[in-house]
Order: sequence, then structure tokens, then C-alpha cells
Amino acid sequence: LPILEQSAVVDRPKPAKETLSVADTKKTDGQPKSKGQNKAPAESDGEDSVAIPARRELAKPSKPLCDECLKVVEKAKPVDLTYVDMTGGHKEHPHLGAKDVNGQLGYIHDETHLRKNPPKFSMNQDDLKSACSRRDNNYKMLTEQVSVDFAGEKEAMQKLGPENRVKIFCLVYTTEKGHENIPRIRETWGQKCDGFMTASTKSDPSIDAVEIPHEGPEEYDNIWQKVRSMWSYIYDNYYETYDWFHIGGDDYYLLVENLRLYLESEEIRTAANGGTYLPTGTETSQTPLYLGRRFAYMGDMDDIFNSGGSGYTINKAALKTLVVDGIPTHRPHAKTFSEDTMVARLFKKYGIEAYETKDENGGERYMPFMPGHHYGYRMPADKSKDWYAKYSINIKEGKDHCAKHSIAFHYVKQNSMYRLHALLYDLCPPGTA
Repeated sequence: LPILEQSAVVDRPKPAKETLSVADTKKTDGQPKSKGQNKAPAESDGEDSVAIPARRELAKPSKPLCDECLKVVEKAKPVDLTYVDMTGGHKEHPHLGAKDVNGQLGYIHDETHLRKNPPKFSMNQDDLKSACSRRDNNYKMLTEQVSVDFAGEKEAMQKLGPENRVKIFCLVYTTEKGHENIPRIRETWGQKCDGFMTASTKSDPSIDAVEIPHEGPEEYDNIWQKVRSMWSYIYDNYYETYDWFHIGGDDYYLLVENLRLYLESEEIRTAANGGTYLPTGTETSQTPLYLGRRFAYMGDMDDIFNSGGSGYTINKAALKTLVVDGIPTHRPHAKTFSEDTMVARLFKKYGIEAYETKDENGGERYMPFMPGHHYGYRMPADKSKDWYAKYSINIKEGKDHCAKHSIAFHYVKQNSMYRLHALLYDLCPPGTA
């Protein structure tokens, strides 16, 4: 599966190993022409002769990108995926690094620890039975509309094999006080990520928590500085290993199978390859993509950002742009809680805008609230009196608000994490759901 996508090139069969200089290459209809392509084939020398196969045309997706999607993609410039060292010797923020359990800098977290050592689902059976028996709007949304695409996951595993699936790094930010929330994440969706880490104020390997120092105090109004250091740490240590990176707080629930299938879809592969052609797998550059739940700040359609609630997802090109180009210069010492708008405005400087992530039916994939909230929500007559209505962009109401294969929900606190997981993965006791 082509993962690193951009700069559509001619897919030449591997046996034809030929190095072309600039002088040897001409362009016809925008495509490279191999040296000697128009020459008559040489006479056969018998069994030792090898016929050079004709150039294959670039493949297009079965369905082109939506007009709005293509406009977003075309604004962004391709990014060379070569790693650029920004650490500067780890002498200052935001590249100071991480601290181990003893407070010593230089710690590098084993992000595969959770994947290799997944804990069991441990919700008390009585509590689980009670949770699964409730017939509220959360139950209705997860049984009438939203589901994990198990069929698609099975097909992808058979077709691609685990080694060729896109590799996803999942990042959760919290503080030591919030460590009590992490076990539920680790027992549910966290272990499905290829890489997982909790950025915190204290390192604790038992819950994959890593202390990442940042400029300024550790407080809600300084999350921008926390996120600057988190993304810098991720880039410095994991950029070359993973294809996609998802970030959010300690109260989001991620449907990892649905996210992975979405990132592997023709649509997203084409978008990350410039918007017209599917990638060949030989690309060395990529179009930055910034995926999530789009909001219009104060209703301003010229100021769109991805909500930080359920998190946002970026590819390698976007991560490199963020850390190498943006973070060093975009309000480097600002103190603010609105990291999501800060990231969006940083990206916009480089032509990277929030991609439209609705599904083919207009359902949202990333949700800023619990499933039940969206099931019951109705737009008010006066949108100016409701911030959510003012910020939302062409949303549907009721169960149709959520895509069938939704990706993320927000405000999933305490045992609600267990409950959503049990309903989605058929873990409820018999007769309760």
C-alpha cells in the first residue's frame, strides 16, 4: 500500500533499472518520457534479450475529490519528507526532550509498549451490565447509526497484511492529576494504535506517561506551549516510523479501525498525493493534510480550524511543516488555551487548511461531544445564542449527524469510556444490549 504520497510519478516495473539524467528526460503531456522511448525496439538477440514494457499510466481514484476538498489540497505545497534535525542539542524549548521517572532529561519513550502489552478490559461486571442496559441517546446512536467497520478491517488485513497498513501514532495530553483516566484508554482504544503515548507532567511507564517540559506554567491557559513541546518531541523521535499522528486530551474516544480505513481510502491517499492521482508508492514528497472536525471561529468561514476536543489527525508532511517551519516562528512565546486555533492559523500561513472530513452522506467523522448529545441536538432558531450552532458548518441533526463509521468522540469521561467500547465491540453481557 502506498503510504507516503505526493508527486505522482510513472510506475515503471522494477526489472527496468535505468538511471536518467535531466538531458535524457523529456516531457509529454506532463509525464516523464524515458530515454529512447520513441526509438524502434532493438532486434532480438535470442533468449538473452529483454523487452522493455510500455510505461503505465498513472491511476486515478474511482471517485474524484469533492470540489471543496480539492481546493483545500491545491492550496498546500508538497513537502519533501526527508527528516530535518531541529533538536539543536536539546538545549531549549520546545526541543528540550522528556524526563524519566527520576526527572532526568534524555528519556525516549517506548511507544510500542502498549501495543505489545495490552491490558484486559476490566470494567466491573455489575457496572458493565448496568451501563449496557441503559437505553439513552448514547445507546441509540451507537446501535442505530455508528459502528466499527469490521468487514472493511478484515478485508484490508487480508489484502494488505498487517505490515502494509498505515502506521498511526496516538497522543494524549494530560497532567499527573489526570493519570486516573489513562487506564481506561489503555484498556480500550489506546492499544489499537501502532504507537501510543501520554504527554504529562510526570513520567510513569506503567501508563505510558511521559513528562515533557515546556515554556511557562503547567495550566489550562498555557496549553499552546505544552502542545508545541509535545509535537516537537513526537517529530524528533517518531517522525520516520509513523505515517499519521492523532492528538487530543484525556477524554476522547478513538475508533482506530475506522480511522485507519479512512486514512487508507482512495480519497485520502489521493488528497495526500496532490488531489488527482493515486500514489505509486515511490513518492518522496507529500501534500500536508490536517483532518478533524471543522469549526468556523465565531461563524467566520475565513477562520476555520479543527476542534481540539476529539482531536485532529495530521500526516508526515503536516507534522514536518508544523515543527520545522511553523513552531519556531508562529507566536513562540504566546500563552493561551486555544491550541487548536493556534495550530490552524499556523498551518494557514503555509497554505494548509482543514480538510472536509464528512462522509458521502454528509455525516461528521469527528465529534466534539458524546454520541448521545449529537443524537438529540437540534439547531436553535437563533444560532447567535448557541456557540456550537454558530461554529458548526453545514451539520445534520439527529442520528444522521454522525457518519456510520465515525472516528472520534469527545467528553467521554470515566466509565463512559468502557461503556462506549463495550457497545461498539460487543462486550456487553448477554441480554443487555
